[in-house]
Order: sequence, then C-alpha cells, then structure tokens
Amino acid sequence: MKSMCLLLGFCLLMSACATNQKSRLAATGVGIGVGAAIGAATAPEDERPELHALYWGGILGVVSAVAANYYYNDEKDMELMRLETEKMKAQLDFFQNGPATLLKETTGKADKKYFQSGKAKIKLYKIDQWVDEGPNKKYHRDQMIEILPLEKGE
Repeated sequence: MKSMCLLLGFCLLMSACATNQKSRLAATGVGIGVGAAIGAATAPEDERPELHALYWGGILGVVSAVAANYYYNDEKDMELMRLETEKMKAQLDFFQNGPATLLKETTGKADKKYFQSGKAKIKLYKIDQWVDEGPNKKYHRDQMIEILPLEKGE
C-alpha cells in the first residue's frame, strides 16, 4: 500500500507540466500507470496479475484522458491569444500608418508566386504621414495599399 501511495504521489508530481497538451498526456499516462498498479495489486491469486494490470490501466487511462481533456481546455487560452493578437495588430497599424482612411476595397487577381489561390483582397487607404529618411530628408506618404490573400473557397 505504501508503494502505491508513493507511485501515486510521483505520478501527480510528473503531471505538473507547462502546456495543456503535455498536461493531458501526463494525466493519461498517470491514469494508465496507477490503473496498472491497482490492477496488479488487486488481482486474485488464481488469475494472472498482468491481465488485470492491463484491464485496469486501460480503464483508468481512458477515464483520466477524458477528464484531462475536459479540465485542460484550450478554448480560454485561444480566446485570450486571439484578443491579444487583435490588440497588437491595432497598435502596430496605428504606429505604422497613423490615421488611415479606407478609400476602396476590391477583390482581384494576384501573383500566384505570392498567393496560392491567385486571388487577393485589395484595400486602398489614404494616409497623411511624414517619414524621416536620414537627418536631412523627409518624404510624405499619402496612400497605402494592402493585399490580403483569399482562400480557394472565397
């Protein structure tokens, strides 16, 4: 019984991983290991303990995999990353372009060398920005074009 408690404690320490994927795999492995230990320890004397270890290891492995999949859910992390990405894109756009006004948005052909589908969404912006080029030169930007690839289905 003492060795089973040590095994369970070791398995719980090993399941403390950095990512959700690693945590799910570790929890599944812990379930299989603990189930195998329980199955082998509780097998009747007239039956083979390795078969009981496989049986219990499989059952507890599946149960722990389902529980870990539910507990270590990626949806919250993905939503947080999506919001953070949108915020960073907005900040980058502001720093690069300053105030920009969308003049025209169309869909047209694009170079297949750069775009797999051969089609792109083209946006034309009006901007008002002075850019330094060295200590003695400045130039003015008044338009910006953005070309975004379209997927084959779009």
